[in-house]
Amino acid sequence: MLITDKVLENYKQLFENLSQQSVEEEFLQVFSSDVYFKDPFNAVHGLAKMQTIFRHMFSTLHEPKFRILDLASSHNRGFLEWQFTFKLKANAEQQLIKGVSKIAINEQGKVCSHIDYWDTGEYVYLKVPLLKSIIALINKRLSSS
Repeated sequence: MLITDKVLENYKQLFENLSQQSVEEEFLQVFSSDVYFKDPFNAVHGLAKMQTIFRHMFSTLHEPKFRILDLASSHNRGFLEWQFTFKLKANAEQQLIKGVSKIAINEQGKVCSHIDYWDTGEYVYLKVPLLKSIIALINKRLSSS
């Protein structure tokens, strides 16, 4: 098995079993200390800052869970298709976000870059009533039908 495939499989296991403890312990073995992490709301350099993002996730969301649907690798890059489920409150309805992550792996076999791609319009902004109306107007103007 190529190192990229091995790292990608370990990465899948890490995220499917993500916990507050793994953010503190396993992140140290998986990510380089200077890792770059980017999602639609954050862009940080450094493992400590990335850990802060995931600590925040665990402190503000209920039952956060990643499921990796597919993965692929090419040279020192990995691509993961995933779904993320969570609740905003303990008794709230479960929310779902689908996305893709692109990761880069350094020569030491550690993840040095993780960039998430997902549609904030569909999964966040369209759930805000005022924004939903504005986005609907914009979409209508831009649509060919």
